[in-house]
Amino acid sequence: KDDDVDETDYFLMLAEFLEGGTNWVNDMTGWIVTYTDGIENDYFVLDIRSADDFNDVDDEYDLDHLEGAVNADMTTMWDAVDGVTGDILVVCYSGQSASYAHMLLRLKGYNAYVLKFGMSIVAAEHDKWSTNCSNEYADHENWVDDAAPELPGYEFPVLDPGGLETAEEILDAQIDVAIAAWPRLITAATVMEDPTLYNIVNYWGVADYDLYGHIAGAYQVDPKTLTMAENLSAFSPEVQNVIYCWTGQTGAAVAAYMTVIGYDIVDLKFGCNAMIYDELAGHKWPMPW
Repeated sequence: KDDDVDETDYFLMLAEFLEGGTNWVNDMTGWIVTYTDGIENDYFVLDIRSADDFNDVDDEYDLDHLEGAVNADMTTMWDAVDGVTGDILVVCYSGQSASYAHMLLRLKGYNAYVLKFGMSIVAAEHDKWSTNCSNEYADHENWVDDAAPELPGYEFPVLDPGGLETAEEILDAQIDVAIAAWPRLITAATVMEDPTLYNIVNYWGVADYDLYGHIAGAYQVDPKTLTMAENLSAFSPEVQNVIYCWTGQTGAAVAAYMTVIGYDIVDLKFGCNAMIYDELAGHKWPMPW
């Protein structure tokens, strides 16, 4: 290693390594799995809810967890999945924590998937979604329908690998950073109070951005374009980034990837379901209970 190499080269080393392999954040087709009876038979189920809820220590639930599920958190899940070569289904309360965790697993080569809506969709007693869906911001002054602003061209962040020299070593260290940073979530109320405090990215196609409107000042970034040659430069290396999508699950997966490569980024809790629920034609909590 050249002692005079600029620290920004370590970002490039990691980003090029990830983009040169199976870049999961830009190739996530089929990663969200819809719940059906017996789904646990098709996956190694990793449940990252609290141990108390997984084991139902307060005897609140008829169904504690999916049959055969293994309980862990983001720090211990590596031991739980060690040696697993088949498909892993990550389960949490709403799907957002699981989406974040699944991305970290994918970056390490695991075949990880996420249960859509988490345990909330399995039984009414686990529902965290219904009370978090809202139309509160449909007519808010900071929900607008103007044209998308031109994307900025920020510099990439600086990574200090602390003496590490290979992309694989840096990846492992940055995954630890991402785990320590969780939860990377923000509420609609916080963002909408003053959107100018953040670099906000809407992770929809432009047709939906125009159809539904967006948070004031939000940039429109097409899904699957988070590469150095495309739209990574729309994210700020200095101001906190907020990403939002439909349910927050894709946003959480993106937040995991972006945190690993050195960005300060948070995901909007429950996505636009928490803002304009009735306006959405799809991509929304089905209110099954």
